[in-house]
Amino acid sequence: MKVLNPGKKYKELSILTDIPVWFLFAIFITTVFTISCTEADKFTIGDNFVESQTNLKIIDTFKIDLSTVLLDSIATSGTGVALVGGYEDEEFGTIGSESYFELAYRTFDDVEDLAIFDSASFVMVYSGYSYGDTTSLMKISINQLTESIDLDGNSYLYSNSAFDYSQVPLGTRLFYPEPHSSDTSLSIQVNDFGNKIFNLIIDQDKNLATSDLFLDYLKGFVITSGSSDNRAVVGFLADESHLFLKIYYHIDQETSSEDHEISIPFGASNKQFNSIQYDFTNTELDNIKSDNNEVSSDETGNKAYLQALVGLLPKINFPTLQNVLLENNWKILKAELIFEPVKTSYDLFPLPEKLYFYETDKLNRLNAVLKDANGDALITSFTLDDLYKEETYYTFDITTFINEEFTDSYFDYEHGLLIALNGTELKSTLERMVIEGKKPPIKLKIYYLSY
Repeated sequence: MKVLNPGKKYKELSILTDIPVWFLFAIFITTVFTISCTEADKFTIGDNFVESQTNLKIIDTFKIDLSTVLLDSIATSGTGVALVGGYEDEEFGTIGSESYFELAYRTFDDVEDLAIFDSASFVMVYSGYSYGDTTSLMKISINQLTESIDLDGNSYLYSNSAFDYSQVPLGTRLFYPEPHSSDTSLSIQVNDFGNKIFNLIIDQDKNLATSDLFLDYLKGFVITSGSSDNRAVVGFLADESHLFLKIYYHIDQETSSEDHEISIPFGASNKQFNSIQYDFTNTELDNIKSDNNEVSSDETGNKAYLQALVGLLPKINFPTLQNVLLENNWKILKAELIFEPVKTSYDLFPLPEKLYFYETDKLNRLNAVLKDANGDALITSFTLDDLYKEETYYTFDITTFINEEFTDSYFDYEHGLLIALNGTELKSTLERMVIEGKKPPIKLKIYYLSY
């Protein structure tokens, strides 16, 4: 999973294009009227003596509290992708995913008594997503649910949702994944189960008479990771066109044999979801608990952790930002947050290129995403040093957030920021990152005028 192209890729704007024209003009005026960023200079026009009161200041010595939050759960239903598999991560421990789904009810045509069952398989098509080492052999299984998938009045199912299922698989498949082959399907044979359904169809069994009876008899299925030795999580498309049960049979005639098939498609999209398992044993995160628990970077090796579907998000608070108000008159021109990933943390797992900031509170809730003046979500600028890993960092403009906090002349320390992916990636990927908290620390750089 290494990035293969050597050299440096710069994906950020230069300081000259990043800073508004009026800010550059302010620097020019300040240069003319001052000789330092903290003291006023004097100049003469004729015989008059004028004192400039405007100073441009840059501060980057704020204390920043860095921590990791483990959200109670992430909504994972209706994403259209079934994630299956597992792997071990030196930083995050053991990660795994199972995917639950239903089949859709359909009316079945009469099948001739002379029909002979051949085989049955669940057929799945790769989504193109994978995470981990896909060059290794994988093992996955299809298990039948013994409990119906119930929304229980909720709109979503979550990463910690689960329903009872038989521990005896209907079928198992060993394979080398081809996640980037969009035209390639994967079949898991379920011949005993398929033969049973085939006989129900021939007998026109009452369990297939209505949707309610059908879903009560076939409560659903879960694609499980059948081996702890898996080294990757692979995605399959979860919709009626790409996930279904196929039953194959033939009819013997005097002079020939006719091949037929019965297809039972994927069911309700809001009842398909991915259930995530994790184990932080022997990692820096060993002591973190669920239910929006938070642990300081002081307790995790001066690092903070992001992993989307697991619900791990770095959190940032600014305990000393109120000190900016010690100036009598001031105007913040620009506020930038700069942080780096731990250098050894992305050798095997690529860094996310786009990160978003979400507002949070003392309860560590994932609130609104930060937006610009046009209402568009703000995104980090990313600089990647492939070769030396010395200049890989993220920059984020939080000017609007800081200025809005100061509108009432008070900065609420509990009003912090969570670093995450966008909404779609947050609930459908395992993208991860480890933030360095000490060497170097996260830096908040504020450009402001005092007058």
